[in-house]
Amino acid sequence: MAQKGSGSRSGGGSGRGPDGGAPRVSAEVYRRRRIVAAAAAVLLVVLVAVGVVSAVAALVGPEEPAEQAAPEAVASAGPTSTEPFADFTPRPEKSSSASPGASASPSAAPAEECGAELAVRASTDRESYPQDLEPQLELTLENTGEDPCHVDAGTARMAFVVRSGEDTVFDSRHCQIGGEEQRVTLEPGREQVARLTWDRVRTLEGCAAGGEPALPGHYRLEVSLGERTGEPAAFVLEE
Repeated sequence: MAQKGSGSRSGGGSGRGPDGGAPRVSAEVYRRRRIVAAAAAVLLVVLVAVGVVSAVAALVGPEEPAEQAAPEAVASAGPTSTEPFADFTPRPEKSSSASPGASASPSAAPAEECGAELAVRASTDRESYPQDLEPQLELTLENTGEDPCHVDAGTARMAFVVRSGEDTVFDSRHCQIGGEEQRVTLEPGREQVARLTWDRVRTLEGCAAGGEPALPGHYRLEVSLGERTGEPAAFVLEE
């Protein structure tokens, strides 16, 4: 009886193979060992790949210096014998400070005030006007000299006067409010024209109301600019 019990304990808890050799490995342990082995293999592959990439990068070098090398080389490269005009030095541009003896070209002298060479003329756009047409009065300034001259041709100095005999029918100064200055430069032979349309109504001193329409007949236009006057221009208001 004692021997049977002894054999039962040794057979159930030893874990050895049927031939008495190394103990058997359970399926769970075997599976764990395979997972560990596979993970180790993957890690080894990763390490090898990282090592290869690092080695290649060390041999090739960074990319940015390769891209910037060309401009630096061109900037520092000197002229070669095959380049035409390699040793040519361009002539410096002219400037007022290029040399102590340099001087700027003289500027044009400012135009002087117009004198006797300024001509003033009166004219109209027609010689005769029907009842439904308003005359256009004109004052022309002309530089008859050989040099430019300037003059104040503002409305404050202009006057348009229409007369019939000794009767003043229209005067632009009667109803003029204020007036302005206008400095103009006239080149030799050039003209400046000022125009005023007359509504064919008589004006009174101080622009008083009650002006009557001008009657048909012969009239003359007189113009002036300051103290300068011109020859009058004749025109007709038709019946």
